[in-house]
Amino acid sequence: MNQCHLIRQQIISGELRELLEPKNQTIYELILNATDETFKELDFRQPSWSSTEELKKLTKLLKELKENIKILHKRDYLRITPKMEDIALVNRWIQKYNVQHFYLQVFFDKAYVISFKDILELVANDDNEGNNFSIERDIKNQEKTTIKVNVKVGKEVLGKIDMPDHKSAMKELDRGRLLFYVTFEGGKGYLDRDIFLQDIINA
Repeated sequence: MNQCHLIRQQIISGELRELLEPKNQTIYELILNATDETFKELDFRQPSWSSTEELKKLTKLLKELKENIKILHKRDYLRITPKMEDIALVNRWIQKYNVQHFYLQVFFDKAYVISFKDILELVANDDNEGNNFSIERDIKNQEKTTIKVNVKVGKEVLGKIDMPDHKSAMKELDRGRLLFYVTFEGGKGYLDRDIFLQDIINA
């Protein structure tokens, strides 16, 4: 998604914006109003302008944008998200202490687990990229490079969760400031014993 954002910025800033608007108002409006959340919903017919160097550049950027949107369509899955900077640290920990490491991704209604070893094997195969994982730099995550693994590659270790009760609460801070927040009570997750024993304890 970050790549789509960068391409959009190149198009809507400067002379390329002035070229695109009169050339194709529809594409111009789509790109101008696009956000990080709506890029994957964009669709447009790719132009083939080539009469000037500027139009060739614009055509190339629109092609790159369309290709990156296609990638976003392939990534429409829930994800386990280890940061790239953590990979070396975890690997050193495993090599030094010979202790297995697992990533657990918890959602509101399910939780998935995958071993660090399986993540390494997954990303080592280029054929898996775009289908089972992607590598991105997230604006929302301080631009840190993150591996986004399809949760279906892991194992569903919690398949049922009783949602907790929740209610609004208020706390008065120093100088009379009021803090409003939500509190939770109760809730329960049901562990898949077979997967826990086979894939974690006895792995």
